[in-house]
Amino acid sequence: MSERIAITVLTALGALLGHHGGDYLAQDDCMSAHKQHRTGQGRRELALHASTYAAAQAVTKWAFYRTAGVRVPWLAQLTGVVAEGVVHAVIDDGRLLARFAAIPGRQRDEHGARIGRQKRFHGLADHGVNGRALMDQAVHTQVQIPVGVAVTTAVAALIAR
Repeated sequence: MSERIAITVLTALGALLGHHGGDYLAQDDCMSAHKQHRTGQGRRELALHASTYAAAQAVTKWAFYRTAGVRVPWLAQLTGVVAEGVVHAVIDDGRLLARFAAIPGRQRDEHGARIGRQKRFHGLADHGVNGRALMDQAVHTQVQIPVGVAVTTAVAALIAR
């Protein structure tokens, strides 16, 4: 297997398996409760959550590289983790996800006006696991993790030249 393929696969596995540790185990209640507030504390909690998430991801990916005996340059690892942390923060901010859910779809309200294609699912429940939380996780795995994999692999390839 080529070095580039190995880095891509190991980074993806490390990211996928480290995701829940960073998103749930490293995040405390204060981060969770305040990270979407548009206040100084909210921004600090969002930054802290994105940082602890990125650290958990970095450790998991490093363990995969080490176990497989694949050397991934530190700069490639760092840029990939930073990219994932930034995208994670943008997703967890919540505003883009709410806008996505509000894109007009096929459904109509009682007055015949089109409603957001996932607006009802996004606000399905007020507490616990709800549509919004599931959409959040989908965007992490479909957008954020591939961004981190692509950045890590691209930087490693540039360094190897």
